[in-house]
Amino acid sequence: MSSVQNFSGFEIGKFAEFDRNKIYYGFIHNFSSRHTRDAYTRDLRKFLLFLKERFRMFNELKVEHSHAVAFKDHLLKENYSQRSVNRTLATLWSFYDYLMDMNLLEKNPIARVKRFRIAKEVKTQDLTDEQVVDLLNAIDTQTGPGKLHKAILHLFFTTGMRHREVSELKFKNLGEENGFTVVRYKAKGAQEMVTPMNPKVEAALGDYLRWCEAQNYSMRPEDYIFRPTRNALDGNLNKALDPKSLNYIIKRYAKKIGVTGNITIHSARATVIGMLLDKGHPLERVADFVGHKDISMTKAYNKRRLKIHQSLSLDL
Repeated sequence: MSSVQNFSGFEIGKFAEFDRNKIYYGFIHNFSSRHTRDAYTRDLRKFLLFLKERFRMFNELKVEHSHAVAFKDHLLKENYSQRSVNRTLATLWSFYDYLMDMNLLEKNPIARVKRFRIAKEVKTQDLTDEQVVDLLNAIDTQTGPGKLHKAILHLFFTTGMRHREVSELKFKNLGEENGFTVVRYKAKGAQEMVTPMNPKVEAALGDYLRWCEAQNYSMRPEDYIFRPTRNALDGNLNKALDPKSLNYIIKRYAKKIGVTGNITIHSARATVIGMLLDKGHPLERVADFVGHKDISMTKAYNKRRLKIHQSLSLDL
């Protein structure tokens, strides 16, 4: 527990009516996703700083509806977007719901704070089927980095996996099931996913792993599959690729084939969803494939317009 002694980085009321470190540790570490833990920690620290500056000698258990509304107004004055405000309020709602479960509060002060109505929208740009083919063909697989790029982009464009789900894959995540090579991983929300590999991914991955073997890369169960091919900082190559590296990879080849705009590694996810819906797969099945619990999010990711021959009016 010593690692959470300075959760807030400052004191809010020296005589808290609960074990602050224990409570925050229990709340934050109840989530398995590192991304979620980091986001919730940032939101809570932001809220604690607001309480310290505006309401001295005050602690979290004293918060009422009016304090939460004041915090919402503060975020807006600080030019946070409505979407960011909603996300922060969702964090606080979850935290206070946890305090209620711990019998520290009788009601949630965030419950009646109005949130903004925002249509679900994903601004990430996708690629056309032809652009995906051109992009993958633009990779020079005669080099080690090229082999890595080919394998990783093939995986993104055939599974729709999120960047951390791919970058944090280890050899223990590979296996076989019913004659197929599969990748087992935890998706957002701790969902257990088992996805068979497309033959093109298998071929590209095999080429990359043979190169890794020639470089004497360690391939133990806990070793990362996709790792930097060079590291000028500390020389450690056995670590996950970070999002910046993944975005650099896809942007590099997008630019090479003349595609500009908001292209990120998440573009592959939007592209996969659009491709599958274009092929006529039911929305629910596509949502399940990419790990969406809410099919409205799958809709938001789809950047492709309904083709005229697919209009339901023609079935009437």
